[in-house]
Amino acid sequence: MFKKTFVITLLVAFFLMLAPKGTYAASSIVDKSSLDKGIFTVNYTVGKDAKAIVRITKENVKFDYNLVKGAQYPLQLGDGSYNVLIAELVSNNKYKVVAQENIDVKMENQNVVFLQSIPLIDWNNETKAVVKAKKLTAAAKSDADKIAAIYSYLTQTFTYDYDKVQTVEAGYTPNLDEIYQASKGICYDYAATFAAMARSQGIPTRLVMGYEVDAPDTYHAWNQVYLQDSKEWVTIDTTYDAVRVQGGQDTPMFKAEADYTITKIY
Repeated sequence: MFKKTFVITLLVAFFLMLAPKGTYAASSIVDKSSLDKGIFTVNYTVGKDAKAIVRITKENVKFDYNLVKGAQYPLQLGDGSYNVLIAELVSNNKYKVVAQENIDVKMENQNVVFLQSIPLIDWNNETKAVVKAKKLTAAAKSDADKIAAIYSYLTQTFTYDYDKVQTVEAGYTPNLDEIYQASKGICYDYAATFAAMARSQGIPTRLVMGYEVDAPDTYHAWNQVYLQDSKEWVTIDTTYDAVRVQGGQDTPMFKAEADYTITKIY
């Protein structure tokens, strides 16, 4: 759950200043060696205190990310042609384009992108929540058992941070170790932590943003998980369910897809 005016990504309007002819060549800037995993990296270093963004566009859908050195950026809209643009802040909301390239993507498994670490779900094998997931799932015999163990842990131990939701700023991304240590957060924190834990177990997991039927004016984050046995995506909402579980209320782990309106998938 977010404040109504809170926007989780960099989806802001900015003015792109045209760079000199030839500046758009991105072959040495965009590292495409991991396109089979649905991700790419950017080899571009900004100056001290400078800011740059990565904009990914497929057809009419756009995703904006802060440029972070070493980060992996997802191409999560399936096979097809994407446009990748890197732009550096010049002043106020004016950005100068430093590179731009079209990328054609064809993956054997389009769900593999939902196993990766990305700026919004930044994890590795040493991330505290990931280490915990390995312990929680040690005896699990199926992906469904692993998901149930992770879900139970989060809904029983994480609490909602009502103070944080009043002060969080646009562009915020979770620090998973800090969230794990505090055992509390906003819906974005719940969803990012769940996604990292499940992805670390080889289970394709989406971080989804939009609206839930009972709170149509509150921007929200939740998850979708791909179950290999049934070949289907299922909806899980650890934020709302944590309140229910800790209040002694029975609630199903899998939610009705029709109760959620999706605006973004990561």
